[in-house]
Amino acid sequence: MSKKTMTILFAVFVALVGIFFIQKYFGQPSRKPASLSELKLEFDPQAVQYIQVFKQDYPDSGIYFARRDTGWVIVNEHNTAAKKEEVQKIFDDLQAVTGTVRGESEDLYGDFEIGESNALQIKFLGADNSLLLHIYVGKGGPDGHTCFVRLPASPRVFLANQNFISRFAAWAAPPEKRLPTDRWLNLRVSPVKSQDLAAFKLHTPKVDYEFVQETVPPVDSGAAPTKIWKQVSPTKGDILEENKIKSLQSAVGNLNAQGVANPDYATGFGLEKPQYSVTVNDTIGNSGLVVFSDKIDTLEQRYVLLKGQPTVYRINKGVFERIFVTPFEKPKEPKKPAGK
Repeated sequence: MSKKTMTILFAVFVALVGIFFIQKYFGQPSRKPASLSELKLEFDPQAVQYIQVFKQDYPDSGIYFARRDTGWVIVNEHNTAAKKEEVQKIFDDLQAVTGTVRGESEDLYGDFEIGESNALQIKFLGADNSLLLHIYVGKGGPDGHTCFVRLPASPRVFLANQNFISRFAAWAAPPEKRLPTDRWLNLRVSPVKSQDLAAFKLHTPKVDYEFVQETVPPVDSGAAPTKIWKQVSPTKGDILEENKIKSLQSAVGNLNAQGVANPDYATGFGLEKPQYSVTVNDTIGNSGLVVFSDKIDTLEQRYVLLKGQPTVYRINKGVFERIFVTPFEKPKEPKKPAGK
């Protein structure tokens, strides 16, 4: 065999060996040791009765949820109803979370902001206050979509694939600052959605206005009947056109508050004998009464109650006026040109 042939065969051999090692070490998905992907939380969402989110040294700054027969409430927001879908996201995220180990020493807690006193803690408790889940949440990860977490009785810190700091709006917040509850509060006041309204009544100090939705038979026998809104009282004075009634229907059916208040503070503002109220009726005979207080401050905010419910809501001036003022305003006459 010639020297040239042997050189060629040796080159081929080296190439094949190179391909083998490339496929072995680079061509297959990397398999990390089990210790690098151990974060897996197990709990039964149906067994959870209480959710606590807080910082150890500042428990008053946290959010505390409790499951009631009617759904989830926020205990430290005067037991106001929580948004069911937002609470469910807490469960979904924690059930789906995974993570890789980024530290295994308590000496690194400071780097991850995950020490006992400064970490955001999430606890799930059962009906008997039994601990179902407990995690510590440190600072957010480098990409904005992750965060560092650890479990009790273990120094191991994981980079989780969920951002619980973002979920609870705790970015770079001082530990004593109260976690915002806006995301979780169900601030819907009207018991009937706009599309389900069949009639509603506005009570004001001077006049009561009543509006109903009527079905009008079709002119053409092959056409479908139509529904229109009409004002049935008063029959004199301010008579609203249908387009204004529809705007009012939307404002009433979509009535949402801007916050809640301590029921103890709501006395003395006219809720016992309200000058303003809205009665709503849906298409299947259900009804509800929403009452409005007098002005409570210089911003002209007001307290609002849905009769039969304990929550005292707070609405701003604009929301109030969209129902009781704006629909009844007279059109402004256009300004005459100067000199005429």
